[in-house]
Amino acid sequence: MNRSGSVGFVGLVILALVTGVCGPIALADTGSASPSVTEPAPTETRSATMVTQADGSPLVTQETQDFDNTTFEITVHENGSATWTFRYERRFANDDNATAARENFEAFAEEFEANETDLYDGFTNQSRTLTEIGGQATGREMDATNFRRSAQVEEQFTATGATGNESTATGVVEMSFTWTEFGVVEADRIVVGDVFESIPLASNQAIVIEAGGDLTFRSIEPDDGQYAGASLEDAESVRWSGQREFIDGRPRAVFDRPGAASNAAGLLATISSLGLGWYLVGALLCAGIGVAAVVWYRRRGPGSEKVAATASDSTGDSAPPPAAADTNDESDGEPEPLSDEELMTDEDRVVTLIQENGGRMKQVNIVEETGWSKSKVSMLLSDMEDDGTISKLRVGRENIISLEGFEPEATKSPFDE
Repeated sequence: MNRSGSVGFVGLVILALVTGVCGPIALADTGSASPSVTEPAPTETRSATMVTQADGSPLVTQETQDFDNTTFEITVHENGSATWTFRYERRFANDDNATAARENFEAFAEEFEANETDLYDGFTNQSRTLTEIGGQATGREMDATNFRRSAQVEEQFTATGATGNESTATGVVEMSFTWTEFGVVEADRIVVGDVFESIPLASNQAIVIEAGGDLTFRSIEPDDGQYAGASLEDAESVRWSGQREFIDGRPRAVFDRPGAASNAAGLLATISSLGLGWYLVGALLCAGIGVAAVVWYRRRGPGSEKVAATASDSTGDSAPPPAAADTNDESDGEPEPLSDEELMTDEDRVVTLIQENGGRMKQVNIVEETGWSKSKVSMLLSDMEDDGTISKLRVGRENIISLEGFEPEATKSPFDE
């Protein structure tokens, strides 16, 4: 996909940096100078994090907490939008320092919920930037709305036998927003994943994709995501935990849309409940017989020869015999055979197009030649790459798509840049 900037987890890393979760990381280009981050001092419970641009000017400066775990929760809704929730957890150890650490966090949480701090402002700004880049890359009208924040201490109790229950406390910070047009909405399904690009996941990070409303999972990629239940279709969410890295378009989830099949089923159920099933079948049968009778009468019935003769006299030309005319009419009514192009699959069309262009072409040119959307071409090429039909090579901000034997000599695989 020809992207104007890096989308997906690069954006998540930016937001993680704002909250002081990550160490020094070199970020990909987002259309401006690439930012870097100064790591917070590890000896302080409450530490300063600064995201700076290449020229050294500050982009975001925050007072933040150190966190143990980070979870990126993406709840997909039936209209294709998604609620993104960034959840940061800090565990308080049961030692002499736990009380001071907890009081420090509670003061932080009170300030965070009472005022729109630099931390929260940075989150909202980066979320809007992320959706703007995603909209440019996919061609969909994306936006970031419905921002929320919370911070609190959660208590958990575990049984310790005869001594009773032991309490453990965790400080939790959550920030969320709604990403409109996040998924590709089709007639019978919703597909998410086309905004992701080269996602690295740290050992203390996880991505969770949830099925909102009446959506149900149809498939996921990679297929090693963890979920509860006997089958993927019964799962409410799927979780991928670090440390790992995803390729473009992954993680990918396909949901079945409610109502796509139930509308027809509901109509049949209504007909059945009213006892109209056999009446409907009889009516359709009678209608079909009536149409067939009209066609036969016009072609074979009384007066058909007279009509043909009258037409011949009026034009002064000799008309063909009625039997011959019937034969021609019947043959004219047969559907013409489909062309080779109409019988080709989308994959065949892409392969043929690349062959016609010397075995190699830019992904953006495939979009232009086929007239398909960027998201459709991106997902199709990802599937073809998984099947080994084509290979992808990133050159600058463009993808070069090659058939086997036509790859650029300077690379061994489409991921060597």
